[in-house]
Amino acid sequence: MDTLVVWLSRFRIWQRFVGLIVLVAIAATVLLAAWASYTQRATAIEQTENFALSVHQMALAGLTAMMITGKGGERAVFLDQIRKSNHIKDLRVIRADSVTRQFGPGNVSEVAAVPDESAALKTGRPVYRVFGEDRGRVLLAVLPALASRNYLGKDCLACHRVPEGEVLGVVTMKISLEKADAAVADFQKKAGAAVLLSMVLLVFPLYLFVERSIARPLARMVARLNDIGEAGAMLEEHLPVEGGDEIREASTAVNRVMALAKDLIGKERLAAEVFSHSFEAIVITDAAGRIQMVNRAFGAITGYSADEVTGRSPAILKSERQAPEFYQRMWGALIDKGEWQGEIWNRRKDGEIYPEWLSITSVRSSGGEIENYIGIFSDISERKRSEELVLFQAYHDVLTGLPNRRLFIDRLNQQVVAARRHPRTSVAVMFLDLDRFKEINDTLGHEAGDELLKHVAARLRGSVRESDTVARLGGDEFTVLLPSPAARTDAQRVAVKIIEAMSRPFMVAGREVRVTASIGASLCPDDGSEAETLLRNADAAMYSAKQQGRACLRFYDEQLVAASQRPR
Repeated sequence: MDTLVVWLSRFRIWQRFVGLIVLVAIAATVLLAAWASYTQRATAIEQTENFALSVHQMALAGLTAMMITGKGGERAVFLDQIRKSNHIKDLRVIRADSVTRQFGPGNVSEVAAVPDESAALKTGRPVYRVFGEDRGRVLLAVLPALASRNYLGKDCLACHRVPEGEVLGVVTMKISLEKADAAVADFQKKAGAAVLLSMVLLVFPLYLFVERSIARPLARMVARLNDIGEAGAMLEEHLPVEGGDEIREASTAVNRVMALAKDLIGKERLAAEVFSHSFEAIVITDAAGRIQMVNRAFGAITGYSADEVTGRSPAILKSERQAPEFYQRMWGALIDKGEWQGEIWNRRKDGEIYPEWLSITSVRSSGGEIENYIGIFSDISERKRSEELVLFQAYHDVLTGLPNRRLFIDRLNQQVVAARRHPRTSVAVMFLDLDRFKEINDTLGHEAGDELLKHVAARLRGSVRESDTVARLGGDEFTVLLPSPAARTDAQRVAVKIIEAMSRPFMVAGREVRVTASIGASLCPDDGSEAETLLRNADAAMYSAKQQGRACLRFYDEQLVAASQRPR
């Protein structure tokens, strides 16, 4: 059976369809011919049986007449004449026992020779049997003769002393069926020729009809559908829509499919171009989080090729910079809302940790089950650096890199608040102004002045602790913030270091120059509890230091308030 299925699979469906129709037609025709042959054969046998009945009646009528006229001894000649004239192979009369007892045994041939003859003598019913002999089939007919008061106008009981209906004997004959069989054979030959001719007349028109009306249109449909998967296929070409049958409907449907396929393929190609050439990295995972596809930007950003990450988890990019709670919130949003976006820190293949802006969307099936996750991210390192630079510039002096007035006031406010909360905490604010800076700036130029300010900033940073703040307010004015329980002592110590650092010459524009610093200081909470107040008082103290000889430290006191209004 499997071999037959494999063999049939080599043929196209329409060929199998035509073959099936032909086989059914052949089977039906053969069955019809067989039935016709059987019917004809049965009719021929029936006609032969009827002929046997006629011979039976003819023989009995003749024998009865011969018996009455006393010519019974010539019955063998009579039977032989009937046999020859009717082309009967064998014709005999068999006596029943009652006749033998009454009239004697008769001729030797009048004794039952076969079981069929004995059966007919016993039962009184005719026996017909067809069997084969050397020269063909024959019909054996054994027909009983029953005693009757009116058999063909004769009273059998007038001579035979037997009850009415008693079997007097049988007429047995063999009739050749050669002519009947020849007629049947001739019919079968003609029927076979008719079957063959009808098959030829059926198969070729059917083959042509199916091939042209069904196979060709289907082949065109298959070719057009196959074009869907071929690059560069002419999807705009349409199948011819002709006729009004199912093929027309199928062609129309295929044309609709092709139009839809053209649209979808166009969109798919566009999406593929976007996917491939996007400057943002795109990664697609399955529902389990295994990477299925990445684009070129992914490799450019992370350093991983598609082969290196396919089938792996995006966790290979994890930097461990975010806490587990961060990822719990991210996955919670994905499950609840189907999307998440935000800033995340990941690790490149070379180990560098970088910031990225990541958007993740879940893709669900029609049944609501998650099938994929799509992640789109961009490297925001440059943006972060720009933001940090902008933030740095907003709170730092561009020339020296020191905190500017805004950042200094912000930090001072924080320390003032801390001093309010902790009574033992104090804060010192130092205000510095360079002596002779304007002279050097005017003499050597602004570039030399800027260079000098950078050197001064470096020496100031070297004179304080990491926890202290050195700031440039503008021009040649600097401030120092000293949070310390012993702020006054620390201010004196730092002032000594600053004055000593400033006393060393500076190399500016290839020349050795010298500047000093006048320093004023105010203490929190002794000299004020507000940042602006402390800064203003330190400024007043600095101006006092300038008036008292420069290159020295002066702490703020009430007597300096009037002097703090120095000209600018």
